[in-house]
Amino acid sequence: MLLNNLTIMPAAITIDERICQQLLSAELTPEAVKTALESRGIDSENIGAYLEAIRRMRSAKRRSGGFVCMGLGAFLGFLSCVLTITHALPNMFEFVFYGLTMLAVCIVVYGMYCVFE
Repeated sequence: MLLNNLTIMPAAITIDERICQQLLSAELTPEAVKTALESRGIDSENIGAYLEAIRRMRSAKRRSGGFVCMGLGAFLGFLSCVLTITHALPNMFEFVFYGLTMLAVCIVVYGMYCVFE
């Protein structure tokens, strides 16, 4: 009766961050990463954990780049707004109003795509 309530905890898997960083910087496909991990002598049970860690690191890198793009686009949009309102560059009004604003919106949307993907 007591044995039915016991759960067996899996052994904790330690993931070497250096290996993950090396494989991430090599920009390999998941199949190539799997073969590289097998060639390093990593157990087949731990390969799934390594692949998940590399996927998370790749996602975090892309997300941080997305936040940078959103910040850059927001600053560019604010600059466009200020230059348009103050009419500081009368000869370039159309470029600032249409071009710079459109560029800012595109950069923000790309950043949002990277963050929310």
